[in-house]
Amino acid sequence: MTENTDEDESMLIMLVQQYAARFGITFSSSLMQDDAHKAKLMLLMVEAINGKRGAVTDEDIMHD
Repeated sequence: MTENTDEDESMLIMLVQQYAARFGITFSSSLMQDDAHKAKLMLLMVEAINGKRGAVTDEDIMHD
């Protein structure tokens, strides 16, 4: 692993922890295995944490 990968992973973990503290886990963690889904999840989690949307669900990721 490179240093950037470690930093990216640490940022992802902090984001998920912050999201989960506020909303619980409301989507399937298996979605994190797909890079496209992971990117969309991260964006939606940030929006939720910032109060721009509600909790993220599997449907939010699977449908445009």
